[in-house]
Amino acid sequence: MKKIFSYILSAAFILGATSCSEIEDGTTDIDSWPAPVKTYDPKTYTIQHPCMLHSADDIAYTKSHLGASPWAEAYQKLLTSGYSNNNYTASPVKYLARLDAGNWGDGGGRWDDAGLRDEYYPGIHNNYTNFFRDCAAAYQLALKWQLSGDAAAAQTAVKILEDWAAVNKGLLLGRDKWKDDVIDSNEYLIMFQIHQAANAAELLRDYDNWDTSAGFQGVVDWMTTYFYPFCSKFLEMNDGDHWWMNWDLASMTAILSMGILSDSQDMINEAILYFKQGHGPGCIMRKGVIAVYDDPSGTGEKLAQGNESGRDQGHNTLCAAMVGTFCQMAYNIGEDLFSFEDGRAIAFAQYVAKYNLLKDGIESGVSDASFKYPESSLPFTEYSYNGGTMTQISADGRGSVRPGWDIWAGYCAAHGVKATYITEFAERYRPDGGGGHYGSTSGGFDQLGFSTLMHHRQ
Repeated sequence: MKKIFSYILSAAFILGATSCSEIEDGTTDIDSWPAPVKTYDPKTYTIQHPCMLHSADDIAYTKSHLGASPWAEAYQKLLTSGYSNNNYTASPVKYLARLDAGNWGDGGGRWDDAGLRDEYYPGIHNNYTNFFRDCAAAYQLALKWQLSGDAAAAQTAVKILEDWAAVNKGLLLGRDKWKDDVIDSNEYLIMFQIHQAANAAELLRDYDNWDTSAGFQGVVDWMTTYFYPFCSKFLEMNDGDHWWMNWDLASMTAILSMGILSDSQDMINEAILYFKQGHGPGCIMRKGVIAVYDDPSGTGEKLAQGNESGRDQGHNTLCAAMVGTFCQMAYNIGEDLFSFEDGRAIAFAQYVAKYNLLKDGIESGVSDASFKYPESSLPFTEYSYNGGTMTQISADGRGSVRPGWDIWAGYCAAHGVKATYITEFAERYRPDGGGGHYGSTSGGFDQLGFSTLMHHRQ
């Protein structure tokens, strides 16, 4: 529990500081912000498997609605994605790498410096692509089994996970002067796939008593041995000066999912307490949100400007997808982070949705006129981060669409929360898909998707 209590102590020293929950329009240097004035203690969570991204109630609800729209259309997207094929074969690698091609792609001197010349082969620098495809397949096949009872799908999903656990030894680490550390910090982004593998394993627990088998334990041990330490290390070292919000979220979702899968209260608390009071941009109360506003459009709702709003919308929408996933996993073990601090996470998602929502009939944005809501309808506070100053919302990638919006909309519908922009965005792109529907690069695979299928509520 060492890291958990370090978060509590760091916040306790500043109890007299002013809150950073709301900031007027202007300029702020978020590196100078105090930690949140509230502190939170670890909890003991009740874990009733399956209870990660999808609870038993979620699965039962979806199964009972598969003959109705939009679940029927969403289910067809799952079945035709290309990654729910019962004959899918995994491609595990010994060491996972996600390295900058300019430095590592040609087998040059850096491999010698890292002491890894014997591990080099063409393409190793980006072999994490094997992992994101296989994690998508394992999840989609596991979901297919849960909804249809197709035992062959479950068998294939189990084999994918067990094959990776048998072959993979985690991340590509250096030797000698690089010893016990990643050779490129981009490798920390591989953690996006860990919550996907964990969610697949969680869905498969009940298949042929797999959760009592040596194979299941091997999958759990593989994840917690080779990936948890690096997720935890990253959160500890990211003080919010360099790495953006999505980096924290990759490790946070990984830790939370591994904690649920392995019944580790320490891991669960480490992730959830970081969301509430951590020192990096994964903390919704500190550097994850720059400012909270009343919606100028008169909805009576709140908007919250996020850490990556001034960077680009590809990453900003990724953050919305990952915060939604994190909150849903916590919700299914009894921690409602959607409503935490007056719905701060919902206000964050609302801001992202409002800015990126295209007008009906328009499929890509070329100017402010392409979007339903003009940039002028969103407040913006200038802020400094990662050596630069963001003076306005970034239009780079505006209109980006990632799956996952029905996690947000489903929660709001089920709890009577008015969320105009979340609702409109989810309706605009419903039903969403997942891996296989949003391109072949990591942007199409960093989130699981299929939120309409599993989380749409009426």
